Amino acid sequence: MTGLVSTSALPTVAATIVVAFGVAVVYLYIGYRLYQRPVSSESRVATAQFSIWWGGLGANVGIQAIALALAVANALPFALALTLGLLLVAIDCAFLWGLVGFLIYVYTGRYHLFELTLFYSGFYVLALYYTLSQVPYAVAVQNGVATLLYSVSPNVGLEAVALLGILVPEVVGAVLYLSLLRRTRDPNARFRIGLVGTAILLWFAIDAVFPASSNALILTKTVLEVIPGLMSLIAFFPPDSARRRFGAPPPKELSLTTGERPVPP
Repeated sequence: MTGLVSTSALPTVAATIVVAFGVAVVYLYIGYRLYQRPVSSESRVATAQFSIWWGGLGANVGIQAIALALAVANALPFALALTLGLLLVAIDCAFLWGLVGFLIYVYTGRYHLFELTLFYSGFYVLALYYTLSQVPYAVAVQNGVATLLYSVSPNVGLEAVALLGILVPEVVGAVLYLSLLRRTRDPNARFRIGLVGTAILLWFAIDAVFPASSNALILTKTVLEVIPGLMSLIAFFPPDSARRRFGAPPPKELSLTTGERPVPP
């Protein structure tokens, strides 16, 4: 097995690994704290779904950091790289399921778990087929990321469908979530809606704007994507200054309702 990382690239790649592990810990902590929030029984599933979103992102970043660390140690054979890649597909579908499910409940007051699970199960199958149909055959480190190499060019149609499946439900859901600002005058609810809705859109904007074209951009993107997570954490656990400014209650008193309709933090 030949070396996957050149000696000249080691310092930057090592920095990428350290930053990625740090970001993964932050995401997992955010998911844990959000899940631990006391909420009403009818909102428990929605709270768990939003925790799955941030926890899943943490798992995704952590696994990619592990793969990169193994590559640096020259201990990432193709079979393991493919296994981790397929595991990431499953994790991605899980955290997208969590985010969209959370947004659906907040906006409609219903879970629609069957339809949502059916959609993302189909999306998972499509993502698997898209990956395997390109016939992966090797692994390489490109711009600080352990990446599978393929022998067949990607299907443009499938690629477009996958991209739409990733972006459209989440972005539309976040926009609809923000539209709830017009339906409540409760400053506590408005504070949470504004922060969480903006955080979701900001995460997707950062992910879309920063291409994986260099180690520096990968590092910058990874660090910036912590900001939306911290915004979500503050929305549910507002500091004293925010509570005084917006009239937000202490964390133990926060709920997913405004009294008019389901509206999470």
